[in-house]
Amino acid sequence: MSGDTYDTAVEAFEALVSQPLRARHTTPAGLIRATGLAQSTGYRHIAAMEAEGFLRRDASGAYLPGLSAVRTGLAAFGAGQIAPVSDAIVTQLRQATQHTAFLGMCEDLRLAIGPHANGRETRHLRIQPLYQFEGLADLSDGGAQEIGLRYLEAGMARRASALVVSLSGFKHPRLVLGLMLGGHRSANDALSPALEEARRQVEGQVAPLT
Repeated sequence: MSGDTYDTAVEAFEALVSQPLRARHTTPAGLIRATGLAQSTGYRHIAAMEAEGFLRRDASGAYLPGLSAVRTGLAAFGAGQIAPVSDAIVTQLRQATQHTAFLGMCEDLRLAIGPHANGRETRHLRIQPLYQFEGLADLSDGGAQEIGLRYLEAGMARRASALVVSLSGFKHPRLVLGLMLGGHRSANDALSPALEEARRQVEGQVAPLT
């Protein structure tokens, strides 16, 4: 592969994988326009990345980064083995609680979510790829805890909250399972046991690296 061909392939990969986190696209044409790829090659890139598991679609048909892309990203932090098991467990958590469930990555005062998030909205709250903590949060291994979050939408700062529990053994950055609670909702007693059970399922199927 020549240098120019390699650079083009990397740029196409980055464009296609990152775009679904910024907006929802349900057609190849929409995804191609959003990424700025040439139409003549865009369809071929999308088909190839779907076949290799780097792109997938959710139940509504919207494109999301696929299992291969998630595994590649998590592998950079020593957590690639979580990717194959977390999607099913996050889906179960969503069904059990009727709240948007997610696998997240915490670093400094930031929480990055997805693409392993099931339930794209909670009472009209659209899931964002990146949040800021409202204050210092103690995310040491332990029980579920509620945290306040801020995010930007259309240039305005908005608030949300989430119930999260840390996955043991993953500390740099810290991985968490969580449930979105909306802007002014508090966790009820039924959510913490469901979240902690999901954590036990994940930890029971992977060997964390420290």
